[in-house]
Amino acid sequence: MLSDRIQRLNPSATLELANKARRLRRDGGDVVALSVGEPDFPTPGFIRDAAADALDRGETGYTDTAGLWELREAIAEKLGRDNSIRTAPENVLVTPGAKFGIFLAFQTLMNEGETVVLFDPAWVSFEAMAEITGAEVRRCPLDSEMLPDEETFKEAVEGASLVVLNSPCNPTGAVYPERLTRSLVETAVDAGAIVLSDEVYEKIIYDGRHFSPASEFDEVVTINGFSKAYSMTGWRLGYVHADPKIVERMSRLQSHSATCANSFAQHGALAALVSGERGEAAISEMVRSFRKRRDYLVDALNGVQGMRCVEPKGAFYAFPSFDLEMGSFELSNRLLERGVAATPGAAFGPGGEGHLRLSYAVSEDRLGTAVDRISSAFEELSE
Repeated sequence: MLSDRIQRLNPSATLELANKARRLRRDGGDVVALSVGEPDFPTPGFIRDAAADALDRGETGYTDTAGLWELREAIAEKLGRDNSIRTAPENVLVTPGAKFGIFLAFQTLMNEGETVVLFDPAWVSFEAMAEITGAEVRRCPLDSEMLPDEETFKEAVEGASLVVLNSPCNPTGAVYPERLTRSLVETAVDAGAIVLSDEVYEKIIYDGRHFSPASEFDEVVTINGFSKAYSMTGWRLGYVHADPKIVERMSRLQSHSATCANSFAQHGALAALVSGERGEAAISEMVRSFRKRRDYLVDALNGVQGMRCVEPKGAFYAFPSFDLEMGSFELSNRLLERGVAATPGAAFGPGGEGHLRLSYAVSEDRLGTAVDRISSAFEELSE
């Protein structure tokens, strides 16, 4: 007999669509996959070498549940250097992916019947993770520029236990200005809520600058990882920064689930953090390429009749709106038939309906092919 909570749980729309696109490609179809959030760059060689060296040394056993001490030290130093968060290794938990860190945070911080506030649209797994805990989800709509409205948020946060911030944002690519982030966190804290700040895209910013609210507020749980900045998605490595009491409880839960993060992968992550100029050069090269693709895609999408795309300031997603007599799930299926995998905006919540999420973490040639197919599809569907 399946549990009620599992029967209520829907699969991740982003991963489900990506899997469907892979099956079509295995069957010989030509599909441009714009549905999954994965950099198309290889993991830098010095990171791979460090993990390989760890394997050669026999570093294949369990580590401490909270992660390698030297990696936690390096993360604490990174948080101070890059995020102005003055902290210690005891405040850090290494997790098998940032996603699992978020899962642990929800399980640790939320009780059944309590309320979590999500900005709408929001990454697909936030709501699912809240539902697993038995929490209630309250959505706060974004404005036309994909930013939160402070007055609307003041009403939404009343009585809430947790508020989720995600900047740069998946799915919209928005980067919340420092003043706005500070105001949102102040409002949340005044209302008695804890803030979960998902900062996994912090290094991929084109306009503006990243602000980590934990640099000024104690009531913040920060989530980050190595997947996006260092193109390490398959390595499954993330980390959490929080009050030591929260970290200890999350570590306790991790000890009964994943045990610990992959041992030799952690040595690769350590190399990433202590690499200095090599690491920054690898990130800068990737961000320059993403910026160029963003500029091309936004311009091209705004040239498609029936589409409008606000320029994303970070991450590697465009979130164009469309004007057709159909919903985003139907449009995604129509586009998949034409060889483009795009995630329906409604997968991210009611505020995403009428939009598509398009990842531009693919080559410029493939982006060009996708735009041609989208433009052709819109011409047919508009008739």
